[in-house]
Amino acid sequence: MVNHLEDEWVQGQFCQVVATDLRLLADLHASELTPESMSELRAIGFPELLALSSYDHALILAMQQLSASIDAWPIPTPDHVVDDLAADFADIYLNGSLHGLPNESVWLDDEELTCQQPMFEVREWYARHHLAVPNWRKLPDDHLVNELLFIAYLLDKVASDQDSDVLAEIAQFMDEHLLRWLLPFGKRVAARCATPFYGTLALVTALYAEQLRELIAMILGSARPSHEEQELRLRAQALAASEVQPLRYYPGSAPSW
Repeated sequence: MVNHLEDEWVQGQFCQVVATDLRLLADLHASELTPESMSELRAIGFPELLALSSYDHALILAMQQLSASIDAWPIPTPDHVVDDLAADFADIYLNGSLHGLPNESVWLDDEELTCQQPMFEVREWYARHHLAVPNWRKLPDDHLVNELLFIAYLLDKVASDQDSDVLAEIAQFMDEHLLRWLLPFGKRVAARCATPFYGTLALVTALYAEQLRELIAMILGSARPSHEEQELRLRAQALAASEVQPLRYYPGSAPSW
């Protein structure tokens, strides 16, 4: 499929499918499972239906583990299974028991605080596209769910407008924000959470995003920078922006002695 992604129609179809995948993943990270949603996941063949399921060996293995965790749910699902999943969801996404909330600020801020500079940088990205998070105090701008939905929104724009500039924007946003923290988040959740479902869901989401970025690089014909190169570039930008400019004296602008 990669060899055919240069075709604009194929690119549009690809972007639409991936946008749908990202919205589904965002939904699973946004709210806890119910017996009804668990049945729906089985019915739609999740995660095998994901578009990038056959591109990367690590992603394939993670998806197989995620599929096995879903197959292990009893039918009908007893209350204790649902309760265990709900408790794990709360530990990961709500109360921070795993010391790794799915907010970019927590991973990039030196003191691991929420609602820090990364959140405002992400908010600026949204504003450029006339978007705003409806309740940022509940779900901050830099929350995993919002970042996935933003990329899905941009992918829809690529599909409808065939605009490669927007595809380049997606690559830049992923490099500067989502991919700087998502894989460490996925690995920590996988290592510390209580249920196989949420551990493998976190890994699948992270590996899916990594693979998407690789495919975007192929489409754009522009090599993806390494994480190290990206970090050095962003640090240099931050340093340049924070440099104190010397004050200049203009005659008559201040008292003189």
